[in-house]
Amino acid sequence: MNFSCRRWVWVAAALAGLAAGWMAAAARSPAPAPGRWVFRDDLGQRVVLPGPPRRVACSGRDLCDLARALLGEEAVIVLPAGAEEQHLRESGAGLVVLPAVTRQPGLAGRLRALGWPAATLRWRDVDQLPAAARRLAGWLNQPGRGQELATAYRRRLDRVAAAVAGVPEAERPVVVVLAWDQPPVWAQPGSPVATLVRRAGGRLPAEGRPGERAWGTGIASWWHRPGSRWGGLARLIVPAGAGAGWQAGEEGWRALGRPGPVRVVTPLWTPVVPPGGPAVGTALYLPPAQLLGAGPAALEGLERLAAWLYPERLAFEGDPHRLVPLRVAP
Repeated sequence: MNFSCRRWVWVAAALAGLAAGWMAAAARSPAPAPGRWVFRDDLGQRVVLPGPPRRVACSGRDLCDLARALLGEEAVIVLPAGAEEQHLRESGAGLVVLPAVTRQPGLAGRLRALGWPAATLRWRDVDQLPAAARRLAGWLNQPGRGQELATAYRRRLDRVAAAVAGVPEAERPVVVVLAWDQPPVWAQPGSPVATLVRRAGGRLPAEGRPGERAWGTGIASWWHRPGSRWGGLARLIVPAGAGAGWQAGEEGWRALGRPGPVRVVTPLWTPVVPPGGPAVGTALYLPPAQLLGAGPAALEGLERLAAWLYPERLAFEGDPHRLVPLRVAP
């Protein structure tokens, strides 16, 4: 046997020895516990389950819509906001998934103390929806479905972005998001819906030319004040603590009047506003989940809004746009 052959024999023997050592070490190391499913949620909490959950309970429209897209309708239990603990007792859920902001601070910790495995998924902007879909899919052992959804969501987001990318800032239409009408409450920079408007190719009045400014008083003190006539319904639309991105008041609404057309988008079927304000005859109606959320419904709202602002650039193949009259109070 020549030197070259002996060298290759030695290399093969060495590799065989290394492989035998690895196999022996693997045999000595403890195997993972059978049927054990472990992950960390978006708050860094370690969640331990007997196995991947087949049924989940969730709170919040955006989160429940995403869970249904991953698991199907029958595998998702919707918990009424503010009454999650009461509805969990006979739900049969293997995991409770909560949004980062709930009406009950510390809810996830209380549920874990009661023996319910709870995980928190957090995302704020519709552009973060694809990543949220992948994370939740990982927790539910649905990576293939999660990647499929994330790819579809990203494709739709990119389609809108490409359609409005070439619009100069000065030519973007001014959009007023009227969330409530008694008194008028509208979006300002800092709210998630402001980001939605920007992604759709619009701009808010406060983002406009020099000299334009935000008007009105902070919504936080009025919207959630004790005894407010409309506070209960208002909190269904804009949660407590979101006042920084909203303005309210009849005087401020009248000050929004400006030369040129203004587009109004609203989750209200029959909005009534005081005299003055933006000169507009009709408004685009979008349900609250499409206008004020960040889930799959908000992605559809983004597409609808962009197609309404730029019908020559973007076609929407869903239901026709719903235009509602913006009535002026006598």
